[in-house]
Amino acid sequence: AQATFSGGSKPAMVGPTSTASDGQVFLRSVALVGIAELFDKTWFMGLLLALRYSPHVVFIGSYLALFLHCFFAAAFGLAFARLIPQSVLNFAAAGLFAFFALLYAKDWYNADPEADAIAAGKEEAAESCGCDEAKSEVVDNADQEMATVVGSTQTLDREDTSAVVHKPAAGRDTSICSQDGKVALSKSFMGVFIAEWGDRTQIAMIGQHASQPLLPVFFGGAVAFALLTLSAVGLASIAGSLKLTEKTVHLIGACSFGIFAVLALVDSLTALQA
Repeated sequence: AQATFSGGSKPAMVGPTSTASDGQVFLRSVALVGIAELFDKTWFMGLLLALRYSPHVVFIGSYLALFLHCFFAAAFGLAFARLIPQSVLNFAAAGLFAFFALLYAKDWYNADPEADAIAAGKEEAAESCGCDEAKSEVVDNADQEMATVVGSTQTLDREDTSAVVHKPAAGRDTSICSQDGKVALSKSFMGVFIAEWGDRTQIAMIGQHASQPLLPVFFGGAVAFALLTLSAVGLASIAGSLKLTEKTVHLIGACSFGIFAVLALVDSLTALQA
């Protein structure tokens, strides 16, 4: 079938159809992926790598990995759409989003009111991408990297990685074709690609692809990933001053997925009556 993407009339689409317009499906996908992925481990991984390597190279590697996941989500979603009746998938998507809302609500209930989501996320991402080594390398090997202390030039706390911003040494070639650039590209691509497997965002995208038109969902996810990756590498320079409680993050996730579940349920009921 000919697939077109517009906010008005609803032409024949590749994959499932929806009672919502293509523009509405696109915006929902941007919001769904954006909320699920913001302050997630892969987001922090891009931020930490941007502290250590050239931000534009990290952006390219991270976004390529996430963009590839858009294709995987679309493929899995279309496979489910061919095997399972759409009416069942519509309600299944609503149930999936409701389940995620409950998971976020549980995380909100169990979270420490004083816990900093930014610090916790950076610590988890650092363990995954090996960025813990950056601190000692910067301090002990000044010929390789220099350290800039955010908020203080007098002391350097070796235990607080959030206070250190890593910059490439002066005169070092950080282009994507250089040795450092290739290392940054491979680290950011592989780290983000592996971290995204089995993530809530990936599962939510598969559910969205299985129950909604292909192109609006695909482009919505791709745009959301681009904005998220850009925000991660862009905020790297002020990462040490960011503060946000874990309870706030989980509450936003719970409320947002609750809304997505209601919207998906309304779409399912409307489709049954059509």
